[in-house]
Amino acid sequence: MNQNIQNILYLRGKALMRKHKWLLLLLVVVMVLSAVLTGCGKSEEPATNGENEEEKKEEKTEKLAAEQILRINWGEEPPDLDPQTTTDQVSMEVLNACMEGLVRLNPDGTVGKGLAESYEKQDTESGGEIWTFKLRDAKWSDGTPITAKDFEDAWFRAIDPEVAAQYSYQLTDTAGIKNADKFFAGEITDRSQVGIKAVDDKTFQVELTRKVPFFLSLTSFTTFIPAQSAAVTNFKDTYASAADKMVYSGPYVVSEWNHEQNLNLKKNDNYWDAESVKLQEIKGDMITDSNTFINLYDTDELDVTGVPSDFLEKYKGSSEYGSVAEATTWYIQYNCEDKYIKNLNIRKALSMAIDAKSFVDNVLANGSILADGLTPTLLPGKGGKEFAENRKELLDNKEYTFPTFDAAKAKEYFETGLKELGITAQQFQEHTTFLTGESDTAKKQAAAIQSMWKQNLGIDVKIETVSFKLRIDRYDRKDYTTTFAGWGADYNDPLTFMDLWVTGSGNNTAFWSNAAYDEDIKKAVNGEGDERIDAMLDGEKILAEELPIFPIWYNARNFLTKPYVKDVIRFPVGADLEFKWTYLIEH
Repeated sequence: MNQNIQNILYLRGKALMRKHKWLLLLLVVVMVLSAVLTGCGKSEEPATNGENEEEKKEEKTEKLAAEQILRINWGEEPPDLDPQTTTDQVSMEVLNACMEGLVRLNPDGTVGKGLAESYEKQDTESGGEIWTFKLRDAKWSDGTPITAKDFEDAWFRAIDPEVAAQYSYQLTDTAGIKNADKFFAGEITDRSQVGIKAVDDKTFQVELTRKVPFFLSLTSFTTFIPAQSAAVTNFKDTYASAADKMVYSGPYVVSEWNHEQNLNLKKNDNYWDAESVKLQEIKGDMITDSNTFINLYDTDELDVTGVPSDFLEKYKGSSEYGSVAEATTWYIQYNCEDKYIKNLNIRKALSMAIDAKSFVDNVLANGSILADGLTPTLLPGKGGKEFAENRKELLDNKEYTFPTFDAAKAKEYFETGLKELGITAQQFQEHTTFLTGESDTAKKQAAAIQSMWKQNLGIDVKIETVSFKLRIDRYDRKDYTTTFAGWGADYNDPLTFMDLWVTGSGNNTAFWSNAAYDEDIKKAVNGEGDERIDAMLDGEKILAEELPIFPIWYNARNFLTKPYVKDVIRFPVGADLEFKWTYLIEH
């Protein structure tokens, strides 16, 4: 889940994070983690909503509040509500509430019911798969039928070279849809040659060139969720720019959108499973100041909020406090096409001058884990272990390591880099900035990095604070030197992190390129079993050596929820928040 989201977790109530998430992704709080994290080994058959009999009995004794209005804080303005082009987590959370794909994740992270009523899979002679989805009789929010053509058009938009969707690789590479890569490259223009087909109004067919064990759950990810074909055609460049410039397929619709102020949702009465949706309205603010949204929670004006580290001690003993580990990594990201930052010794110096442990322990101080590589905990590896455990074995054997804090060595690398570039420290300082968000948490974290660079390298790097939307635009235009960024897993496999840095990847906003790395990820995409895991481990070694990024922490998300709010689902992978099953009881 382009999950670069600067500290959204504190402002909402997941991050990258991927890019802008980050991706930054697809499963609730601690009790469901084990179910989620074995997702690849689970059957991808539709399951129930995840309720056991005891939960059902308990719910029956609860009396629903007469007013079903949930008050939350989005934290930021969603930059892009077009499902085919969005990359940030805030937009993905909104879209997860008001749109739906072929499947939808259950509260326990298993694959549940979406717009597909049923599906079947058959192997091809070439070693691939053909998936056939039968759509249910569902309607868009305007009352018109949702058809297979809507899916076909949306998926083709995602691989249209003119649209240039940053997540196009999810279809061309991750899913391996037949000839999708050639269509995106402009080598073919005939849609009939691509493995995406509306057989009839209610039959949608997808042909994959290889077996993809997580394909079904992947279709719940935002890029695979259809925009209504007619709405895209009618609204053209203004599609998804306002509440009335979209048509919706999910549990809610956007009822009000005052940019940079608030975005409200209301129940979609035309949603196929509207009976399961109890909330009538979700009122969402866009507040970046932590004191403000914490005060609003304390005065009962917000029902759900994140908890910045400065407030953890105040709430840790409260029954309203909760915490969940995320498959999300935050890192320093370097613009590897910048005239100075492209120097490897400079990147080594900047990385080694950061005391990451002190940062995690004293600046974050929120239960996050010190990172030892790009790919976080929770994702599956080989031998029944997590991928992060496989990487630690390499670390223990001295076969792999990202730089660790060493001020003296950092200074040496810095001097070497300056000499190679033929510049002075003053020239570097005047050129280099640290791009960050406008929240007080983002500013605090940026100031800590700035201080470490000043103390250990003797440079006073200027901090640039910009809005979330502008920050994304700056990344896309290569208009930055250094920044904090994050990525959250879009799906339950380490590939969701590793394919970010392939040459030309839509989410490779470090603009780094390495042929050996590209080959490793190609092996991972096309390989099976341990072979693909080993290829990704080799890729991590190259990242550690070349440093387009410098991982600092694996995220922990802390939150407060009023006792009368039930079933706000928090996924450690994919879209962070799920409100379909949320409801309020009398209080």
